Amino acid sequence: MGQVKAVFCPRCGRTGDSTLYQESCESCGSVLEVAMNLSGLGPKERDTLLASPERGLFRWWPFLPLANRACVVSLGEGDTPLLSAGRLGARLGFERLYLKNDTLLPTGSLKDRSNAIGISKALELGVPLVAVASTGNAAASVSAYAAAAGLRSVILLPEGTAPGKVAQAAAHGAEIVAIKGDFDHTARLFAAAVREFGWYACMSNNPYRNEGKKSYAYELWMQLGGEVPQWLIHPTAGGLGLIATWKGFNELYALGWVDRLPRMLAAQAAACAPIVEAYRNGASDVQPVSAKETIAESIRVGYPKSLGWRAIRDIRESRGSAVALEEAEISEARALLARHAGIYAEPAGAISLAAAVRLRQEGLIGRNDLTVCMITGHGLKQPEIQGHDTSLPSPIEPDLESLRRRLDQEHADVR
Repeated sequence: MGQVKAVFCPRCGRTGDSTLYQESCESCGSVLEVAMNLSGLGPKERDTLLASPERGLFRWWPFLPLANRACVVSLGEGDTPLLSAGRLGARLGFERLYLKNDTLLPTGSLKDRSNAIGISKALELGVPLVAVASTGNAAASVSAYAAAAGLRSVILLPEGTAPGKVAQAAAHGAEIVAIKGDFDHTARLFAAAVREFGWYACMSNNPYRNEGKKSYAYELWMQLGGEVPQWLIHPTAGGLGLIATWKGFNELYALGWVDRLPRMLAAQAAACAPIVEAYRNGASDVQPVSAKETIAESIRVGYPKSLGWRAIRDIRESRGSAVALEEAEISEARALLARHAGIYAEPAGAISLAAAVRLRQEGLIGRNDLTVCMITGHGLKQPEIQGHDTSLPSPIEPDLESLRRRLDQEHADVR
């Protein structure tokens, strides 16, 4: 119970050595996957977990690929709110719309779920340096957890990365290198650097790090009182969030702790939607696409080579779907979250709501379907993208009549 049973290739089935750190299959090159020994988890252990006073991601220790509690690096991640969006749902035609608010994670994005595990594993392995190629959120997260662990961190970022995300990584003492080109250029250079310098990579080819996002499934199971969503919508770049959540629910299902599985829905920007294209075309793997500019920069990945095929597989196994959203839809979803649910999200974090709106209008999602949108990144990651004028209004005279006129005007404008 609570131990790594095997490290294996999910594509060809080859088994690796679970006592060694290895990323890729020696036979086919696919990213390896961790299988946990959950055989000792029964009703008693389930009830103990649910009653545990421990909070956060590490309360789910039996499901995590770590051996040494002394190596845990935590900033208080996990247990983010699951909000019943009654007012917003009524506006959009949902009876049961929920928002999983990961904007409240320590560095403001879902990346903390992965890096809490990835950096803890780095300490177990005794590596001195951790590194990542990122569009911004992973950079901020890796640098924060590395700082807490006392490890050196190296970050490769594409030019044009949002300044707020660069500032986060810099504040934690990361060594930042900007790369000419988009994320795919950056990722190719990063892969070469890992081979050349032997870096410990906090990327989606790290099978231990990837286990962190399974925590979505456990938290939702607990927060919904054992009920499983009909639809679970995840902003998607490389596909890890969707894949790991699906894996977590399958672990709960295998244990008999849930009686069904959710339908997984990938949300991508139309400007960069390789997983959506492959799904629509009936393909079993992704092909590179030209990554056009999009306000959803956190999920702007033109070739999710490592895990794209697994995302497509899991969407189909779950009887889910994949949808590409236009820029106007993403902006509108961001505004809806802010004005009607009180959540200030970055565009990529709000794209799950955009997908819910589209598929509710098209009838794929029913009015009474329990639908969960993962809100994966805080709006302060990209404060420059507002969708409206943020300049200070002209001042008024300091009297009540002037104030009354201005408030009447503002209220009319909002309506």
